[in-house]
Amino acid sequence: MNGMRMQGMIGAMVMALPLTLSGCVFATVDAGHEGVLVEKPIFFGHGGVDPIPISTGRQFIALTTEVVDVDIRPIQYSEHFDIISSENAPVSFDAFFIANVMAGRSPDLVSRFGPHWYVNNIKEAFRTIVREEVQKYPLFELTTKPATRTKLQDAIDQDVRAKIIEKHKLPLVLNRVVIGSILPPKGVLEQTAETIKQEQRRITMIEFQKAEEAREKAEKQRGMADRAYREQLGLTAPEFVDLRRIEVQKEIVQHSPAALTVIMGLERFGINLPPIAGK
Repeated sequence: MNGMRMQGMIGAMVMALPLTLSGCVFATVDAGHEGVLVEKPIFFGHGGVDPIPISTGRQFIALTTEVVDVDIRPIQYSEHFDIISSENAPVSFDAFFIANVMAGRSPDLVSRFGPHWYVNNIKEAFRTIVREEVQKYPLFELTTKPATRTKLQDAIDQDVRAKIIEKHKLPLVLNRVVIGSILPPKGVLEQTAETIKQEQRRITMIEFQKAEEAREKAEKQRGMADRAYREQLGLTAPEFVDLRRIEVQKEIVQHSPAALTVIMGLERFGINLPPIAGK
């Protein structure tokens, strides 16, 4: 087994030897990527970017040729913002630039803008467009109205296409621009939450006071009604209490005849049911 493995290694070395002697190596490109060939001759000839990229697979290239790997799948670039709204209130949010390099156009992109094309040519322009658009709105609209984020995304998308991609003829496909949740800074959020709590406590106390005042008013009205009723009947206070007890017992028996036995049993032991206030 070891002998066969050794033979295989020797065979691979023998196959690679002519390539090495001729100044060639393999270049491998993964799926979803393109390889941009940057030729750098040692002695004669002209260097530069090959206009035809390497697609998925392997290809022989010169030892002096550099391969720049370009991902042509949609890529999301995120930017964080801490800026001031139109009313000088601070807000924080994230913005996302989602785009992909056009298939077959990676050499054009690398030759004109370099492999770090986003950082070098888009990043600051994108941030400026987002900042200027967000600063048109007041804090309340930015933080409470979902429709505002939609407006922002549409406006920023149009500006990015016109002022960046089309203006500089970038071989890019802009998938979309996304604006994340817009919030005041943490300190402002905590202060707002505390203000809401205090307001809720104030409303609760007001409602409690109203309920207490209504209860006291109802009790006074019942007391006045009982007094007027007693005076109308010409009864003393103890006589009126006895009358109310009889009326309550009558109501209990009417709703539950079985309660008559209980009432009679209590009175047998000298226990009288007290009247229920307001009944």
